Amino acid sequence: MVIVETNEKEEQNLEEADLEADIAAESAPAGETMESLLAQQAAVAEKLAHKGVAWVKVITVTKENVLVDIGEKREGVVPASEFAPSALPSAGQRIPVILIGPRRDVGTVLSYKKAKAELGWDAAVKAHGEKARVRGQIQSAIKGGFLVDVGGVAGFLPSSLADLRPVRNPARMVHTGVRCYIIELNASKKQLVLSRKAVLEEEVNKRRSKLLAELRVGEVRIGRVVQAGPTGLLVDIGGAEGFVRTADISWVTTAAPAHERGAKIRVKVLSKPAPGSEQLYLGMKQLTPNPADAIRKKYPPKTVVKGKVTESGPTGVKMVLDDKRIAVCPPSEMDPDAACGVGAIVSAIVQGINSTTFEITVSIAKFEEIRSRKRVAEYLKAPKPLTLGQLLSPDKGE
Repeated sequence: MVIVETNEKEEQNLEEADLEADIAAESAPAGETMESLLAQQAAVAEKLAHKGVAWVKVITVTKENVLVDIGEKREGVVPASEFAPSALPSAGQRIPVILIGPRRDVGTVLSYKKAKAELGWDAAVKAHGEKARVRGQIQSAIKGGFLVDVGGVAGFLPSSLADLRPVRNPARMVHTGVRCYIIELNASKKQLVLSRKAVLEEEVNKRRSKLLAELRVGEVRIGRVVQAGPTGLLVDIGGAEGFVRTADISWVTTAAPAHERGAKIRVKVLSKPAPGSEQLYLGMKQLTPNPADAIRKKYPPKTVVKGKVTESGPTGVKMVLDDKRIAVCPPSEMDPDAACGVGAIVSAIVQGINSTTFEITVSIAKFEEIRSRKRVAEYLKAPKPLTLGQLLSPDKGE
């Protein structure tokens, strides 16, 4: 029969385990009296006569056959080959069967497999109507997907619906248990079309919602790289995927460094999804000091610096300071009277730090302006007053 999903763990041979539970339930005593026994026998006989599923009691189990009581002091035979070796019933258990027909050599032949498939189909129809999950086992990989046994019912699982991402190695999925939704029913052929992807998406969304509710901006998480591209990294932080933009990978480079799929990295939560958005942004460079902070500390605004000009043109002047730092003077801060050719030693005033290139922005014009002011102030400064000695000896004061 079809097994409606209630457990998160995927297991193999799940349908046999559930069927045993059904058998155990059917085997429970119900205060058997002569009247109830006769009623049971009549019900079994009627179901068998109409090719319906009947639950019968196992009498004995041999290597070849399972003998069952079908009422009216008659026995039926179920081939032992219809049971998995580990799932052979024991005497006293009740199992579902369907009548196949009489055979001279063994008598009344019954089928456990067909009964199981019939029960499975009824359960599949119910699960489809209730939009409930079912569990099955992948039997083989075929062109375009997989054949899945869902409680004795044949199901087709398309490759596009088998996983969240393309299945690269179909053989690895064979003989594994899967949880799926039934998306189509073919009543005439009693076949199912399944989607495992829908189940996985539900689980991902549940984990994501839980994680995002707990997540705080600024906290650090360990994640694994899901995908690397020119625009950044897609990182799974254990239930939710976040994006690390190229600009947030490193302070120094503007190109995305190579990161292999599956690589483990530390990331910082920069922002949670805004209303109407699902994008979670993470950062890597935020876990290390910003080099611009150290440069600002050494070169605060209004500091006088001196360097050798390496480039001079319409875009401004670039110079190298004593500690090999690069300083840039834009055209608007140039002084037309200053000698700024390549190789010249030039002084300038620090204006700030470029947070992207970490170059020091300077102004040659402001330095020359301040120097000019000092010269004018020195020139306009009043002469020093004469001392008493200079007044008494004017010749000495000359």
